[in-house]
Amino acid sequence: MTQEDARFVRSRAALVAAVVELLDEGTDAAQLSITDIVGRAGVSRPTFYKHFDDTAALIREAALRRLQSAFDRIPSVGDDPSWPSFVRGTLRALLGELAADAPFYRAALESSFGLLTGDIIAYLATRLLESSPLGPVIRRRHGPDTPQDRAEFLAAGAMWHVTRWLFAAAQVAAEAEADAHAATTTAAGTAADARASIDELVERLSSLLLASSGATVAELDALRVEHARS
Repeated sequence: MTQEDARFVRSRAALVAAVVELLDEGTDAAQLSITDIVGRAGVSRPTFYKHFDDTAALIREAALRRLQSAFDRIPSVGDDPSWPSFVRGTLRALLGELAADAPFYRAALESSFGLLTGDIIAYLATRLLESSPLGPVIRRRHGPDTPQDRAEFLAAGAMWHVTRWLFAAAQVAAEAEADAHAATTTAAGTAADARASIDELVERLSSLLLASSGATVAELDALRVEHARS
């Protein structure tokens, strides 16, 4: 890598880190300016335009990078070959990551809903095909549609349910904050509600992914055993 290439990589990473920090601090994405971002990143305005056309494009990249990091941090569920254990463990860990950064993801989705949603669906579809026990099942199903079509269909459904959950959680939190009585609710009670919400979504998504893919639990368990032995 040349010195110029290294500077390019560093400045892009600085811009991504800056917009993540600003959104995490509660800055309204609609009010976020390039001046704010380059000031936080320590780069110039012309440097910003070398990387991105506008703030929405930067936010999209930041959201995708953060989502990829969330997937990378999902712990292994061990050698248990059962599909229910695998999918529930994976989804619970992922949704926990999303819940922790929920304000950021909501802001990112609001800033560029259609484009970012399409990016995330494409990313999830690739993971379903390449990193999920559903991948072999999706690939070998016969029909006029392609494996990519099927994976995108499943990813789009999952994305819709997760997006609705993220924004519903924000609405509930806002209503609770406005309610003087609810404001006295203990932190433990709030945490329990959040866990229950995640558990509900885990069960819904695991059931829908299985039913919509056309796979059976026995089929997926056999694939996981085969993969573990290979």
